[in-house]
Amino acid sequence: YVTNPTARASPYTIAVPVFLFFPAASAFFSHQPVGPMALSTATIGFPRIGVKREMKFALEKYWAGAIRQDELLEVAQNVQTHAWDLQAAAGVQCIGVDSTLYDQMLDTTFMLGLAPTRFKDFTGLDLYFAMARGATGVIALDMSKFFDTNYHYLVPELEGDFSCKNPNFIPLLEKIDRAQQQLGKNKAVPIIMGPVTYVLLAKRDLALAEAVDRLLPTYGQLLRKLQQLGCPEVQLHEPALTTDAGAAAQDVYKNAYTQLAAVGCPIDLVTYFDDLSPEAYQTVINLPVAAISLDFCGVPGSAAGNSTLANIRKYGFPVDKRLGAGLIDARSVWADDLPACAAVLQELTSLGINNISVQPSTTLQLLPFDTAAEAGHLPAGLLSKLSFAVQKLAALATLASGSVKPADAAAAKAWGQPPDGPIIAESTLPGVDPDLLQRTEPFKIRRPKQPQFHPFPTSSIGSFPQTAEVRRLRTLLRNGSLSQLDYERLIDQQVAFAIGVQEAIGIDVLVHGEPERTDMVEYFGVQLGGLAFTLQGWVQSYGSRYVRPPIITGDVVFNKPMTVREYVVAQDLTTKPVKGMLTGPVTILNWSFPRKDISRAAQAAQLGLALRKEVDALQTAGCRIIQVDEPALREGLPLKKDCWQGYLGWAVDAFKLSTAVARPSVQVVTHLCYSDFQDIMAAVDAMDADVLTIENSRSGDAMVSALAVAGYSRDLGAGVYDVHSPQVPDVDWLVEKLQGFVDTGILKNRYDNVWVNPDCGLKTRRWQEVIPALRNMVEAAAIMRARLAAGNAAAAKAPGAAAVADTPASPSAAGGAPVVKGCVAAGCCGN
Repeated sequence: YVTNPTARASPYTIAVPVFLFFPAASAFFSHQPVGPMALSTATIGFPRIGVKREMKFALEKYWAGAIRQDELLEVAQNVQTHAWDLQAAAGVQCIGVDSTLYDQMLDTTFMLGLAPTRFKDFTGLDLYFAMARGATGVIALDMSKFFDTNYHYLVPELEGDFSCKNPNFIPLLEKIDRAQQQLGKNKAVPIIMGPVTYVLLAKRDLALAEAVDRLLPTYGQLLRKLQQLGCPEVQLHEPALTTDAGAAAQDVYKNAYTQLAAVGCPIDLVTYFDDLSPEAYQTVINLPVAAISLDFCGVPGSAAGNSTLANIRKYGFPVDKRLGAGLIDARSVWADDLPACAAVLQELTSLGINNISVQPSTTLQLLPFDTAAEAGHLPAGLLSKLSFAVQKLAALATLASGSVKPADAAAAKAWGQPPDGPIIAESTLPGVDPDLLQRTEPFKIRRPKQPQFHPFPTSSIGSFPQTAEVRRLRTLLRNGSLSQLDYERLIDQQVAFAIGVQEAIGIDVLVHGEPERTDMVEYFGVQLGGLAFTLQGWVQSYGSRYVRPPIITGDVVFNKPMTVREYVVAQDLTTKPVKGMLTGPVTILNWSFPRKDISRAAQAAQLGLALRKEVDALQTAGCRIIQVDEPALREGLPLKKDCWQGYLGWAVDAFKLSTAVARPSVQVVTHLCYSDFQDIMAAVDAMDADVLTIENSRSGDAMVSALAVAGYSRDLGAGVYDVHSPQVPDVDWLVEKLQGFVDTGILKNRYDNVWVNPDCGLKTRRWQEVIPALRNMVEAAAIMRARLAAGNAAAAKAPGAAAVADTPASPSAAGGAPVVKGCVAAGCCGN
C-alpha cells in the first residue's frame, strides 16, 4: 500500500491494486503512469498580473470610473488567456487555472457567500471591491501577510453562527469553461483554496472543526459542479498544513477530506511554503485523495532547510497516489540545479514511487514574469543565471523529459540542507561583535534627551503620493532627457510642496514625502553594492500594488549616504523636526530575492552594517528622529514555532546593528504592519526602538490591546486610518479611534508618548484624499488634547486635587465630555 513496507495501513486507504481505485484513470488523467514510471508536469499557480501589468492599469482605471465593468473583465480574461497559452506552449500537461481581480482569499469569500453583514447593501463587483477597499462608512476586510511571503490577503470574517447561504460559483465555473475550451478538458485544473486553510486564516467565533464543517457541504456542491464540467481533478490548496496550526488539525483534515473525497471528484491536495512536520506528513499520505503535492524547496537560505525528501525516505509514499514533486524553486529567481533535481527524482523512483508530477515548489505568482524583459538591462552573465516564471516552465519540461543527467548521490543526500549548516537557536548574526548591538543608554534615560511634544503628537509614516508628475520626472531621468542636477532640483520642489502641506495642516513631525523613491526597498538596493534591479520584474503585493524585489547577487556594502541630501533639503524648509527615513535590514532581505549560497542571517548582517553607516550619516547631518521601518519582520518568521528563536535572534539583532549607533538624543522610530505581532512581543520590545508605529485601523485595536497587556512602555503610534482605502475618515470616527487607544490603558496616561499617524505610507493615495484625511487626523488629535486639558482642569478643582493635579485624567468617549475619575487618575484606587 505504501513504498515503506513497515508503514501501517490507515482506515482511509485500502490495500488493493490501484486500478480498483481508479478503473478509468487513463480517461481522467493524462499524466497517469503508463509503464514502470511516468514523469508529467504541472503548475499550481502562475503570475496573474499580465506581462505588462495590464491588471494594475485596468483596475485603477475601473476604480477611477474611466472604464466599464465589462472592459475590466475583458482585460482580466486576456491576461488569463495569455498565461494559459504560455504554460501550454511550454508543454505543461496539468495547468492550474489561476487568476484573480484582487486576491484569491477574497475570491473564496465572495464565492462562498461569506461577506460580513456590514456589506449587506453591496452586490456583484461593488461588493467584491468594497470588501477589498472599503466604502463610505464601511471598513474593508483586514489585510494580512499570506504566511511568510510579501503577498497580502484579505482576512475572511466568519461571523458568529455563520453559514454559506448564497454561494456564487458562476465566476469560477465560467473561468474553468473558458480554460477548457482553450486548453482541453484534460489540461485545465481548477485551483481552490482548501477549506481548512481558509478557516485557519479567518477571524471566527466557532471552533475550527465546527467552522470547517459549515463549509464542507458548499465545497461538496462545488466539486460536483466541477466534476460535471469534466474537470480531470481539482487542486485544493492547503498551505496551512505546513504550519503548527495545520499540523495540530489532523483530525479536522481527516474528516474534511474524507467527506470531500466521497463526492467522487479526484483531489490534488497541494501544500507549499515549507515541508510538513512528520506527524502532518503521515496524516496527509493517508488521506483519500488522488494526488499530494509537496514543497521540496522551502525558504531560500533558511536555517531550517527542508525535510520533504527526508519524510519520504522515512515514512514512504502511497503507490495509489501521484506525487507532486515541487522541485523547481518558485520562491527563488536563481536558475535551478537540474542535475541535483534529477538526482532527487532518481532517488524517488528507487523508493518505488512511479507516478510523479514535476512541478514548482509553490505558485509561480511569487516570481517576476520573464527574464527576456531584462535583456540589455541586466549583465548577460547575471541574466544567464536567473530564472523567472516563464523560465521555470521550461525547467519543468526539461527535467520531466528525462534528458538531464542526474548528479551523483551526494546531491540528493544534501538536498534540503541549509547553505551554512544549521544555525543553533541561541545564535545571533554571524561575525558581528555583540557590542555593536547595544545603544549607549537605556530607554528611560535617553528618552528625556530626545525631542519632546504635547500630548497626542502627530506625524505620518513616510511616503506621500507618487503623482504622474513624479513618475514623469523619473522617466525623463532614466531615458537621459533630464540631467541628475535638474532632476534633483525638480524633486526638491516636490519635497517643498510636501513640507508646505504638512505645515499648513499642523502636523508636528514632518517627512519629506519620498518623491525620489520608487519603492522603499528598491531605492536603497540600487545604491548599495551587491544588489541588482530589474526593469520589469514586477510581483503582486496585493490588489493593484506591485513591487520589483531586488536580487541580492553578492556581498552587500555601503557606498555613500543615500538619504542625507533629501533630509537636509526638507529640514532647511521648516523649523519643525523632519524624520530621516530608512528601510530596515530585515525588510530589505525579506522583500528581496536572496542568495542561496549563504544563510539569510549572514545577508542580514551585511545589510545591518551598511544601514548602520546611513543612520550615522543622518545624525551627523543633524537629524534627531530617524525611522527605520521593519514591516516585514513578522513576515519572515518560520512557519513552525520551534524555528522562531533562531530567526528572531538574528532578525532583531540586524535591526539593532543598524540603529544602535544612534546617539541617546536621537529618537529611533520603527514601523510594523499587516501581520500579527502579539505572539512575538518580546522580540518587538527587544528591538529597543524609542517609538513603535503599527498598522491598526482594520484590526480593531487588537495589537494595541496586546501591547497594553504586555506592559509595553515606549512611545506608540497606532495607525488611526486605513491608507489602502480611498475613503477619507471623518473627525468623529478618528476621535473614537483615539479614544479606543486610551481605553486600552496603553502607556498609562502618558499621552505625550501616544502618537497619532496613519496606518502606513501614503504613496498609493491621491493628494485629494491625503490632505483632508491628514487634516481630520490633526483635528482629532486636537480634540483629544482639549478633552485632556478639560479633564485636568476639572481634576484640579475637585476635592483632593493636590493629590492628582499632576496626573492627567483619562478622557472620555461619552458625548465628547471628559469624565474625571477621581483618584483613579493617581493610580491609588481600583474603582
